[in-house]
Amino acid sequence: MLGLDTLLALLLGVAYGLLKGVLFPGIPATLSLVLVLPILIFLSPAEACAAVIGLTTTAIFTGDAGSVMVRVPGTPASAAYTEEIHEVGRTRTPAFALGLSTTAATLGGLISILFLVMGSLGLAQVAKLFSSVENTWVVVMGIISGIFGAPSLLKGVLGFTFGMLLGTVGVDPTFGIPRFTFNNPYLLGGIEFIVALVALFGVSEVFHTLNAFASQAARGERSQSQAGYSLRRLLRAFFLEAPLTVWRERWLFLRSSLIGVFIGLMPGAGSDTAAWISANFARLRRNHKPEQVAVAGAAGSDSTIAGDWIPTLALGIPGDTMTTVVLGMFMALGITPGPALFKEQLNLVWQIYLAFFLSAVVFRPVVGFLAVMLVSRITQIPRYLLLGAVTSLCIVGAYAVNRSADDLFLLPILGLFGLLLRRGGFTLGPIVLGLVLGPLLERNVAMSLIKANGDLTAFFDRPLAAALALLDVALVVSLLYLRRREAAVKPQAGLVGGYEE
Repeated sequence: MLGLDTLLALLLGVAYGLLKGVLFPGIPATLSLVLVLPILIFLSPAEACAAVIGLTTTAIFTGDAGSVMVRVPGTPASAAYTEEIHEVGRTRTPAFALGLSTTAATLGGLISILFLVMGSLGLAQVAKLFSSVENTWVVVMGIISGIFGAPSLLKGVLGFTFGMLLGTVGVDPTFGIPRFTFNNPYLLGGIEFIVALVALFGVSEVFHTLNAFASQAARGERSQSQAGYSLRRLLRAFFLEAPLTVWRERWLFLRSSLIGVFIGLMPGAGSDTAAWISANFARLRRNHKPEQVAVAGAAGSDSTIAGDWIPTLALGIPGDTMTTVVLGMFMALGITPGPALFKEQLNLVWQIYLAFFLSAVVFRPVVGFLAVMLVSRITQIPRYLLLGAVTSLCIVGAYAVNRSADDLFLLPILGLFGLLLRRGGFTLGPIVLGLVLGPLLERNVAMSLIKANGDLTAFFDRPLAAALALLDVALVVSLLYLRRREAAVKPQAGLVGGYEE
């Protein structure tokens, strides 16, 4: 059972995710998590996990509110079907559009939770057979998925390489030799993970928003107000018409949910990949309707949320960018994912399961209708009002990690790098994966080679290692095929892209 403090943390996370998704469209969900991460690391593990679960399960699906209101997707997953769900909200009502998203997300989340309970326990048993050799291939799997999740394969490789270089700054863990420190004592400890996240996501978002303001002012663009609707009409559209539409498209919904669960099992893929693939499969139908694309995208996106935690809990490999941040939080809290977690902290695992159920299945319909009420009443809030608050949180968050003023010097530097990467069409997901998985890959490869006296065949001589190597090859082939399919469909979709989760 969840304690009162843990339940309160879950509710606060849900409320925070609701405000992020509805009031601040376009603010990345990962940024929302990064901004409160310095606070979460001072909570107990159960409270911190509950708050993260409440935030992530709410912020991802309420990202559709920005798409419905002003055609601004709150997450890259929402970007996969922004035009369709905005069209539904314009031709029907915002309540009906968000009702489709909420219904598909709730049912998809339930399916995902069932796989989380069964899948993580099963993977935990298999993970007991892993050595550093098998872990190497699992890390490679996460790297492959993360790189292929980028819009451009070349940019995904370059982004991961840049993140890996950031992760190698400091003292070599194998030989104890300083590298890339430029004789600066501050860099001997490496680049703090949370500081890098705050800079790459938070500070770069501030710079990006300032640039967007300048462009909008030059074009003379202004926000449009949203019309209000009666409470009876909102209730009917949200709780009756939208669920009936999802029921009529139940096979499309089920297929999209299973796609989302499968992609969630693949380390490094994430909800945005599932949303694009599910929405694009729906577009392959002849005479498809916007409602069908919206249902498919929402189901595929939200069914990955709990699925992304399966490799994170069982193997210590992040399922997407969000769980990459969660993995960093685990490390800060002294939690070691893997088989030991299910043996030594089983109570925490069950609390995570229960928090997912309450947040994704019980609270989500309530949160969805609150989002409808807010959308039907408010106009778009000027984003310039957020800049001061976001900047302050970035500075306070970066300083709070180590209480070191030296960390603040990295904020503008890495923030500017993040902006330049975004302007160049790079996504930050592969960079964050490189920052986390790069050192992990180096550690496992070095350990395996030391044990095998430098014999490279050690990576293939164990049956499980050989099977994982073949699985990685199959993953590359399948993702190349999926990218070709997406390349054939996406130019016809005309969707908004380029947003970071």
